[in-house]
Amino acid sequence: MLATAVHDTIAAVPTAVWDALGPGGHVDRGHAYLAFREHVEPGLPTVITADDAHGPAAAAHGCLSTPRSALLSHPWKMLTASQFLRLERGDPGAAEAEREHGRLLDALGGRTAADLTAALGEAIVFRGFDSSEILLRPGLDGAQRDAALVSVVDRARELVERGRAGAVVLPFVRPEDTALRDVLRIRGFRHATLTGISVLDLSPFRGYHELLASFRTGRRSRYRNEERALAGSGLALGTVDLAGHAGRVAELEAQTARKYGGSPDPAGLADTRRTMARMLGSSVRVPVATRDGDIVACGVHLVDRHSYLSLTYGCDYAADRGTAYQCINFYDPLRHAFSRNLRQLRCGFEAFAPKLLRGARLVRRETWIWTPRGDRLDAVGEVLRLLGRRTAEHFTELDAGRH
Repeated sequence: MLATAVHDTIAAVPTAVWDALGPGGHVDRGHAYLAFREHVEPGLPTVITADDAHGPAAAAHGCLSTPRSALLSHPWKMLTASQFLRLERGDPGAAEAEREHGRLLDALGGRTAADLTAALGEAIVFRGFDSSEILLRPGLDGAQRDAALVSVVDRARELVERGRAGAVVLPFVRPEDTALRDVLRIRGFRHATLTGISVLDLSPFRGYHELLASFRTGRRSRYRNEERALAGSGLALGTVDLAGHAGRVAELEAQTARKYGGSPDPAGLADTRRTMARMLGSSVRVPVATRDGDIVACGVHLVDRHSYLSLTYGCDYAADRGTAYQCINFYDPLRHAFSRNLRQLRCGFEAFAPKLLRGARLVRRETWIWTPRGDRLDAVGEVLRLLGRRTAEHFTELDAGRH
């Protein structure tokens, strides 16, 4: 028999208890990273644990969405954003897709995230860096695993039925997580693939040059030319301590956010970076491009025993940056990953083209949503079907193009 509990912060679950569920050296599943997520997510945290006679068997970490939640942490922003219609210039079906999207959103409650929040309520969103999962204690057999998954999912649905939220959403489920997907399907969740991540698999290669040798000539030349171009521009690559350079890092991140339509708070972002440095310590790596000692571009990345995670990029748009973006986000991380015998470079969501151009592969993520009103759930399913169909077509084209 499993006993479930709900906590309003991961701090209520001891680190040793969480680690017994097998984050397994993955920084983005660990206690410290999820505590940091609570710092950056504006909504109330929700942690569900399930214990059997032997102790903790399963757990999930999420946060309640709010109007201030970022796009990929707010499912109603995802459902209403034209970005996920994958509209292409000259696409003969674009106008019809927009009309159908609007009609389906109207049936659901409205065409904005605020409209959907009014109709559905905010959602408990279970996610980490680039996946949504329920952690399980190693060694569970199939029946124990399924019972543990069901207990967590059912407790999340119960929270919604009791008014804590309007929906349960796992926005980034891995397609290979068949046990979780089966439970979500049985429990009535609707789903579709709305987005994906880009991953460079390093496990077949013994080093950076062997990776390059595996590429076709054009891609190999791109790597070499862009690295040479950075050196020729007078920039130097290095790394800096995040805590000691949080102000400059935040200033550069804010410039990039503003360029792409954001309204960042540089002072608040600097405080967030100092907190990140304190909470995540040696897992944080900050590659930079400098000219005469001044930082003109930077990344904020994480490293664990398995993977290199590329989180954010920032730069000074008034400076000559050369090929800093490419070197900070691809070439320097790859060299570092090989030096640590890491198995993959995980490049995050969206912005697929530059990542696939440099050899990454597109890895799908599925969005699963449940809300208790049957008519609303069916309407959610219709919107998901449209966006999923559009995304599938777009991803097929991307997969074909990278070859």
